[in-house]
Order: sequence, then structure tokens, then C-alpha cells
Amino acid sequence: MRVAASNPLFPWEEGKGEGAPSRLAWARGLLVLLSATPIGLDEVRAAARQNLEAIRAQLEQRRAGEQSALARSVIYPHLSLDLGISGVAAGPQRYFDTVPDPTAPAGFRQQSVDVPSAVRGNFDLRLTVSQLLYDGGKYWSDIARAGALEEAAFGQAEEQRLASELEAVRRYYELLRAQRTVDVLEANVQRSAAQLERAKALFEAGKAAKRDEIDAEVNLGNDRIAVLRQRQRVSAAQVELATWLSRSGADELLAEPSPELAMPPPAPAGLPEALGEARVGRPLMRALESRVRAARGGVEVAGSSYLPKVSAFGAYSRQSPSADPFFTDASRQNAVSGGVTMRWDLFSGLSTGAQVRDAEHQRALALAEQAQAIRELEGEVRRTHSALLGQVEISKLASANRGLAERGLKLAEDRFQAGSGTSLEVRDAQLKLTQAELSVLEGRIDVEIARAALARAVGGEAASRR
Repeated sequence: MRVAASNPLFPWEEGKGEGAPSRLAWARGLLVLLSATPIGLDEVRAAARQNLEAIRAQLEQRRAGEQSALARSVIYPHLSLDLGISGVAAGPQRYFDTVPDPTAPAGFRQQSVDVPSAVRGNFDLRLTVSQLLYDGGKYWSDIARAGALEEAAFGQAEEQRLASELEAVRRYYELLRAQRTVDVLEANVQRSAAQLERAKALFEAGKAAKRDEIDAEVNLGNDRIAVLRQRQRVSAAQVELATWLSRSGADELLAEPSPELAMPPPAPAGLPEALGEARVGRPLMRALESRVRAARGGVEVAGSSYLPKVSAFGAYSRQSPSADPFFTDASRQNAVSGGVTMRWDLFSGLSTGAQVRDAEHQRALALAEQAQAIRELEGEVRRTHSALLGQVEISKLASANRGLAERGLKLAEDRFQAGSGTSLEVRDAQLKLTQAELSVLEGRIDVEIARAALARAVGGEAASRR
């Protein structure tokens, strides 16, 4: 990664003056950069679309597509082929049968008949085609319902993609925040080291007390401890980002600053525009509308049970007790059949009415959930929009405070150098500058996190970047 020159957030680029970190510290920082894997915001967004939650939503979408295909399969003709070859070996049998008898009044009589043992076969071939003609509109309604559920699953997958991207962006900026905080604290270590050198020089010149030197050395030690603790937070942020992006938790990621951070934060679009974008572009709205249509289709599916169902069928068959005519003579053992059937469930124990009422309840619930989701969406857009406006103003104030803190530290150092100030004044000014630099860093990153949250609320990047 190329580090910009004269960047106070990268102290090893500015170690030219008094109190600068040792070459060992520079080398250690350089080794951290070289061993880490750089990752940018665009790469984070792309990887977030393939994390576990996004993949789960995509699989649910595909399942909904298969359910839609299954619903459509009913309207196509169904063709089946049956082929059976079997044999029967029967021992001697006696049974009563009707046999001709010219002496009987009717010309027939019942008589027991003895049949010797025999072996016979059964060869059967049947080709059947059936077609649904009318089912009260049930399957057409079911097809429409499955299509609506497929669209809802698509919207839900898009919604999950936005959520996954937002979480990835947040973790990316948290890692960047942790990295840049190390840089700010390292810069503070430089200032503390420089103050220690000044305190030593003034003590040796008899212009300062030994206590000022001791205080400066203690301050330097505390600042180094703060850097070490912050490096632990960097490691934790690396793990959180890597695991969310489906990478090994052992990967050391290095968040590369996004170009937006180099520019002043722009003000967002107005709230009415953001609300309009959300109503049109938010995938959740499309998913909820599709669920309402699916619930309406469920009522139609349940009500179709009141109507009859009509089907047509046709069949061709060959049957033979032996293999000889079955396989060798195609002109024999043939039969063709066909017809139309109607089935009408005139009374189903009141189950149809109960199913219709249950479907109507599901429709009412879907409408209520849609209305509540719209209210919550409007609240989410307003909240994220207000948060972004506030973060932009905070960032501006933090930048102004940093300039004042820099002036305050310069005055305190000059007074201490002249012997009219104390090390406590310098330390207080130094801490204020460090806090101001951290506020600038956190404020600018919080702006981008808030902007990403607004983008997720409206369903994309357009309304949040004006």
C-alpha cells in the first residue's frame, strides 16, 4: 500500500525531527504493512455478497424458484409408461363354474371343475396420458401465488445483500478506525518523546525541575501502553471483518482508505427525496408487496375447492398370457381407451370454508405486516438521515477543534521552552490535541458509516450520495 507523504496519521512517514520514533519502530510498522493483506471498500462490498447470510438468502430464492416450477407442472400433460412381466405357477385346482348343459332349462348349470396344475405368464404394457382441463382455477391461482412467493424471495435476497454489505462496510470502517487510531497514538508518542527530550535539556540547563523530566518520561510510557492496547483492538477488528467476508480468521487484513475519506463530507439529499427513494428502491417493499399478492392467491386457491375438477385421459395397452404374441405379433393384444372424468366434492365436512377463512386471515396479516413495515421504513430513513446530518456537522466541528488544539499545543511548548510554563500545561495541551485528532478521525469515519446506513435504508447508494 502506498502511504501518502506528510500524513499525520502515519507517523513513520514524518519521523524527521526531535523525538521521532526509532528506526526499529519504523521497521516494525513497515513489517505490519507488508505482512497484512490490503483490502479496499469495493472489495469488501463484493465479498459481502458471498458471505454465509447472503448465500443462505440466495439458496432460499432458488428454492422458491423450484416451487414455482413445481406449481406450473400441474397444467402440463402427464405421460406415464408401465411395463410388467410376471408369471404364475398354480397347482391342481377345483372350483365351481358355469358350463353348457342342453338338458338344463336355461342351457347352463353350475358344476365343479378340476383344473390340472399349470404355469402361465402375464405380459402387460400400458402408455397413459392425462390432462387437467378445469379445476376451478385452483392451479392457476397456485401458479400465481408461487410466482409471487418467488418474487418475494428475490426481494428478500436483495434485502439480505444490503444488510450483509452494510455490516461488512461497518466492520471495514471499524478496522480502518482502529488502524488510524494507532497512527494518531503513535504521533502522540512522538510528541511525548520530543517533550521528554526538551525536559531533559531544560533540566540540564537549570531551567526546569527534575520532576518535569520524570513526568514527561511517565507520560511517554503511558502513551506507548495506549499504542499497544490499540494494536490489540486492530487484531480484533481484523478477525471480525475476515470472518464476515468468509475468510480465515487468521488473515491479517489492512483496510485501505476509501477515496471519500480524502474529501470533506458532503451534505446528504433532503429527507423527502430519501423517503421517495426508499419507497421505490428498497427491496423489502417489493418483497412485502409480493407476499400480499401471494396471500391473496392463497384465498383463491382455497376457494377453488368449491368448484368441480375435470380431467381427460387416454391410454394404449397390450396384454398377453405368453411372450409369443406379445413380442412377435404387433397386430394382436392391442387396446385403446380414453375418456373425460369430473370430480366434485359436494361436502367436505366444512373443511373448505375453514381453509378459505384461514387464507383470509393470512391475507389480513400480510397487509398488516406491510403497513407496519412501511411505517418502520419511514422511521429508519428519518433516523439514518438525521444521523448522517448530525455526523457531518460533528465532523466539521472536530476539524475546527483540531486546528485550535494544534495552536494551543504550540503555545504551551513555547512557554515551557521559555521557562514560563509547566510540563503539566504541555501535557494537557498534548492530550487535547490527541483527543481532537481522534475526534476528527472518528467523526469522518462515522460519517461514512452513517452514509452506508442511509444507503441501506433507501435500497442503494443513489439517494445517500448527492
